[in-house]
Amino acid sequence: MNKTKITTGVILLVTFFLVLGAIFMPWFGKGRNGLEFSDDFFNSLAKGSSNFMADMRALATPFKGQAMALELTLKDAETAKRAETLFAKAGATVEVTGSTLKINGDLGQIMFAAIDDSEAMFNNQGDKVQSRYELDPKKVLRTWWTSFKELDTALKLQQKFREARAVNEITFRAIEPGYNFFGISAELVRDNIPLLTFLLVFYVVYTLWYGYGVFELFEGLGLGAEKGHKEEV
Repeated sequence: MNKTKITTGVILLVTFFLVLGAIFMPWFGKGRNGLEFSDDFFNSLAKGSSNFMADMRALATPFKGQAMALELTLKDAETAKRAETLFAKAGATVEVTGSTLKINGDLGQIMFAAIDDSEAMFNNQGDKVQSRYELDPKKVLRTWWTSFKELDTALKLQQKFREARAVNEITFRAIEPGYNFFGISAELVRDNIPLLTFLLVFYVVYTLWYGYGVFELFEGLGLGAEKGHKEEV
């Protein structure tokens, strides 16, 4: 046994768990613990680099005035009813039978309606979406997401692959960010370099802190791995 190594290992592990306890205390603003604070921080940075709404408007512009006639089958009648409201607001004529929608309308106008709602949600303006449809704003984006998935499939069946690609891109770069980042404030990496650097360095150091504590403790107890010696005859 090596008492010095045991002492070093114990000190490292005790201080590691003391810091861990501090991390789980609600000392990081708005009643958050350290994990919640860092999670919110990285979500804000992610949101700051995920605003593609202008790109999606440019993508949708060439499809303005392009008529479409499609049939979509959604998961249930309730979703279909919400989708009817959304497509109708976008200027389309919609016929609903159970969970099936027959839609006639301007593809570009429908794309812009989905992007408008997504951008409002991305900017934490859910009240705008709610007043537009008198529906829960998160349900509105979920309905757009479901409808655009089916719209993508229906366009491919009509061999309109260019249109399907645009619909798919709007789904992933407008609707999904609008839904996922609703309620989160956006931050730019360039404005938060000191805090970002500290958190990344702390993560590496804290991981090594625990590893070295365990290593020193086991070494001190004589449980470390030793290099084998080759005996010669």
